[in-house]
Amino acid sequence: MKLTKFAHACVRLEKDGKVLLIDPGVFSESAAFEQADAVLITHEHPDHVDAERLKRLQAPIFTTAGVAAGLDDERVTVVADGQSFEAAGFTVRAYGKDHAVILPELGVPCENIGLLIEDAVYHPGDSFTQPDREVHTNLVPISGPWFSLPSAVEYARSVKAQQTVGIHNALLSDVGLGMMQRWIGEAGGRPYHGLTPGQSIELS
Repeated sequence: MKLTKFAHACVRLEKDGKVLLIDPGVFSESAAFEQADAVLITHEHPDHVDAERLKRLQAPIFTTAGVAAGLDDERVTVVADGQSFEAAGFTVRAYGKDHAVILPELGVPCENIGLLIEDAVYHPGDSFTQPDREVHTNLVPISGPWFSLPSAVEYARSVKAQQTVGIHNALLSDVGLGMMQRWIGEAGGRPYHGLTPGQSIELS
């Protein structure tokens, strides 16, 4: 399986000629939208879902009730915590229900699901919700209004993964990106890939 990172939180997976697109938001490059056999969306914030560009795709979309209401599209299937389903030949399982808290007085901003694909790649959306099993590649958010470095390091340590990949990083400078190599990789205790947009890795 091939994993390609795009800007911010957007990731594309390819297997057996099929393409699965995850969290294509307003920061995502046009190339991310060029081909998709199915789309997964963790939550309704625009950095994770670009409704206008999604309209140009013919692919089915799997997401939360909040995103589905905003898209109002017959292609959308609502999924929730604990559900397993198939999307373009990929097996997927959803985890959790809450977006991380940004400010205590605002409470939980919206519903958020983590997504485990092929029991191999885990995308938590905007949360540190953990899957209930070991994974090959754990996608670790490394910036954002809700981000906390201690929580991110603990998440990287706790999820039993062979490797980690930094995501949710549009707010970081080159200095910040370099720091995450140390903190999420070395302190997190897992091999870390700081992929640049468009860069791919093969998952064996």
